[in-house]
Amino acid sequence: MDSCRAWHEVAIHSLARLHKGARGVVSAIDEGNGNGSAPGATIGDVAGSTIIRRLMELGFVPGERIEVIEEQRPGGDPIAVRIGCSIFALRRREAQAVMVRVDGEAR
Repeated sequence: MDSCRAWHEVAIHSLARLHKGARGVVSAIDEGNGNGSAPGATIGDVAGSTIIRRLMELGFVPGERIEVIEEQRPGGDPIAVRIGCSIFALRRREAQAVMVRVDGEAR
């Protein structure tokens, strides 16, 4: 057994919970199962599925590297996120659907 479990544990967080400077890789898009989707969204919810589809069209797909480059103060909404060579401003409620495997410590 490895003496350092932390090396093998991967921190996965909703993009909405990350702050300026956080980097990682998109691991999944939450499709409304209650683990970080837009408030009130369910799999059959038209608004929820529209947000999911739009995020995927913008490039928020598993394997893509992301970085939170700015967040508005006060309140932290919206956030500016770099994905690939593009920068997008997302509301936190939209960003909740994007699950990210965080590089290093969660900030």
